[in-house]
Amino acid sequence: MIDLSNANNNLWKEVCGEAGDIRNCFTCGTCVLGCPASGAEESPLLIRSLVRKVVLGLEDDLLEDATPWMCITCNRCEESCPMNVHPFEVIMGIRKWQISKDDSYTPGAIVEIYKSGHTQALGKAKGLRGSVGVEEVPPTIVKFPELLEKFRAMLKETEIVKKYDYLFAGVK
Repeated sequence: MIDLSNANNNLWKEVCGEAGDIRNCFTCGTCVLGCPASGAEESPLLIRSLVRKVVLGLEDDLLEDATPWMCITCNRCEESCPMNVHPFEVIMGIRKWQISKDDSYTPGAIVEIYKSGHTQALGKAKGLRGSVGVEEVPPTIVKFPELLEKFRAMLKETEIVKKYDYLFAGVK
């Protein structure tokens, strides 16, 4: 049984901000159907599980959950959600929230974010997006190399990249 006595009833607002009201999610699972990260053997990304933690206000569970960092930012969930919940934005909000709550939290994906603008190597999803009827290359920063360079320049000014600069030595 879930103990909701310490639940944060406004967690969904903290996590989602302007992204919208995720309370519209009815856990249909459509977001997971085409998700390459949902089939991971270890720690599969189950967006609806994350949404439930946020909606129920389970801060401790959400803070300890590493699965938002499994997302390869392919946007398939965004394109398929029938309730317009914006699962990708929820995942980005969870990541931001996790880092804001624990400043020692340094996601293992930070180098990949710097390198490609995504948390996972997109090569892992080759062919998967096309097999579900969406463009192979997601409509993200990957399509715009000049924006990726601007993104990297911006990241170089952040505290986390400055603090862990040795992680980025030689990354192109």
